[in-house]
Amino acid sequence: MSEFVFLFPTWLWTLLPLWALTAWLLNRSSNKGLIATHLNQALGKQNLNKKNGITKAFCLFGTLAIIALAGPSFSQAERPSFTNSSARVLVMDMSLSMYANDIKPNRMSQARYKAMDLLKLWADGQTGLVVYSADAYLVSPLTSDSNTLINLIPNLSPAIMPYQGANAAAGVELAIKTLTDAGFAKGDIVLFSDEISNDERQQIASLTSSGDWRLSILAIGTPAGAPIQLPDGSMLKSPNGATVVAQTEFANMRRLTNETGGVFAAVQANNTDISAITALTEKVSVTRANSAKDKINDRVNSGYWLVVILLLPTLLLFRRGVLLSVLVMVGAFGMSKPSYANPFINSDQQGYQLYENSDFSAAADVFKDQRWKGIAQYQNGDFEGAVKSLSQFDDLESQYNLANAHTQLGNFEQAKSLYQQVLEQKPDFQDAKENLKIVTQAEQQQQQQQNSQSGPNDSQEES
Repeated sequence: MSEFVFLFPTWLWTLLPLWALTAWLLNRSSNKGLIATHLNQALGKQNLNKKNGITKAFCLFGTLAIIALAGPSFSQAERPSFTNSSARVLVMDMSLSMYANDIKPNRMSQARYKAMDLLKLWADGQTGLVVYSADAYLVSPLTSDSNTLINLIPNLSPAIMPYQGANAAAGVELAIKTLTDAGFAKGDIVLFSDEISNDERQQIASLTSSGDWRLSILAIGTPAGAPIQLPDGSMLKSPNGATVVAQTEFANMRRLTNETGGVFAAVQANNTDISAITALTEKVSVTRANSAKDKINDRVNSGYWLVVILLLPTLLLFRRGVLLSVLVMVGAFGMSKPSYANPFINSDQQGYQLYENSDFSAAADVFKDQRWKGIAQYQNGDFEGAVKSLSQFDDLESQYNLANAHTQLGNFEQAKSLYQQVLEQKPDFQDAKENLKIVTQAEQQQQQQQNSQSGPNDSQEES
């Protein structure tokens, strides 16, 4: 009993008005001042006892109902904990060019707004924060608390950096180190920057190719550019006295994101840029979503057993049907399937459990997420269903899985086209390269067989 608690104790306050109402009704029934005692005993004793009995029964069952709603709990039970295992690092440019005002009020202010909007949308997984100028600095290691990072963003500016410069490669390198130090072999890097030089592009490409790191970039700036107005109101000038105009070129940024399978977006007045990045970094994929082995202890709500007691009086409403009602209740309890009625996990989590147990057919029926549904259908041999589910998406992983499904159906032309699209986005995707070779060979063999079959027919017709 030391573990006994109420899960929803607020309901217990409703006992006070219930008991007060019951006391008032009983007191009212017992007030016989208007009728003589001998007449009251002769005419109303039985009715009075009947009314008091109903009132007391009402109080008893009302009390039980409130206690049931309060959720009495005597013990705990373990349940599996599911978590989004995705990890990403936000890398922000703190060079002086971020003071340029081609984007109002200036690039730095807009970058802060966009960063806070993005962090609010990253509700799951773990996020780190890195800033860079001449060198890179870790503001926060990976954390699942986005609010902590949001509180840090308003304090970021080029003024707090110890050395001025622009070294985006150092920022990406520190982001990768942050992910690997936390035990991740893959993850997303989201870079907010206003310029990537040719040397930086080559360095970043080399860094991201060392592992499965996907780079997305939000370009904070415009090709036309603008002068750099420093916090004291003066304009940044070059050594020869000319006013520096900071321009943003998109070519290197686009090339980097294409090579790693990420997203490139130029800053927009609305949130379409942030939505594009979020849509990619929050995607569920076979390689990025899994179930944690940890268990969570939850209190067991025993109030449901009181509901059974409360249902017993309803049997009195059935005369000849009493036995039938009992059998129906027993049958209903006997046929319950807690594995499909678990209130703690949603349909996609149930589907993932089934998928992990290799029950691909049931998993495909349960999944609401169409990407997961297509993967389960593919594993179950329902390649047509997989094509239907995965055709809705144009991301790299879905396109690759869709190509595999077309291959299994013998649709080599469609599969070949999809593999080529995947390799355009990620040229170093070895599995896609191998599959493209296999499909190309299979397509050639298919054409040769068709030619060999048509050859004899043509000769027969000529003879």
